[in-house]
Amino acid sequence: MNKYSKPFVKWLGGKAQLLPLLRKRMPEHIGTYVEPFVGGGALFYNTCPTQAVLNDANFKLVNLYINVRDHKDELVVNLACYELEYNSLNGIEAKQDFYYQTRSDFNADFKIDYTARDAAQLVFINKTCFNGLYRENAAGEFNAAFGKRMTVKLYDEENLDSCSKALQDVVLMDGDFEVACRNLTAGDFVYFDPPYHSTFNGYQKGGFSEDDQVRLHDLFQRLTNAGVQCMVSNSNTTFIRSLYAGYNMEVVQAMRMINRNGNDRKGEELIITNYKSNNTKK
Repeated sequence: MNKYSKPFVKWLGGKAQLLPLLRKRMPEHIGTYVEPFVGGGALFYNTCPTQAVLNDANFKLVNLYINVRDHKDELVVNLACYELEYNSLNGIEAKQDFYYQTRSDFNADFKIDYTARDAAQLVFINKTCFNGLYRENAAGEFNAAFGKRMTVKLYDEENLDSCSKALQDVVLMDGDFEVACRNLTAGDFVYFDPPYHSTFNGYQKGGFSEDDQVRLHDLFQRLTNAGVQCMVSNSNTTFIRSLYAGYNMEVVQAMRMINRNGNDRKGEELIITNYKSNNTKK
């Protein structure tokens, strides 16, 4: 794998720090690789499967993936323009004005079309907003505050080129996680990385409720019955442990930045599988 294959955008719940643990627990052999909550795609880029389906409910993020795959050169031109203009502005107030104007343009543009410029705007606001995290209001508009960075580096062209190559034969979808898992067969592999239970999930319009967690579990069971290999990352909470009782479950340590109930998780996450992973085989 090219050493530059890594996420090109920061996303809430990114799995960079857990990659060794996740890779160790993946099946030895898989058919189609599926991520219904792809986010930044750290595991995908670290794995580079030959057949893959990547999905996210955030169609703006999926548009970015599409542009990295299909219009990488045009995307780079737009990214270079935003990077140059922002870095050349004098004073934090001028940079702040540019950020909020770009944020406003981004929210307006996505009501009209989906272009390389829109994708570049997403990267720009993601890397210049407060804490570098994507967040939406109830209307589906990006609303994170300015991050007060004096300079910004929006892209690594070698990394984008590597990511573009990795995405060439990938099916990209924007929609519900259940739709992304249709028509899977025995031997396929699904990695579920949903918005975690008992954490603040107001980072996308609609959020992810306990009913959605139950719906995800029910899909997990149906896929298990069909012979599809599944792995889930989620919070180490009583609700999730009871929901997946009977499946292989491991507690791992991870630093999570956002949690509405700090006493519930304490840096612990669950990795749940419906198969015996290399890590659990005796």
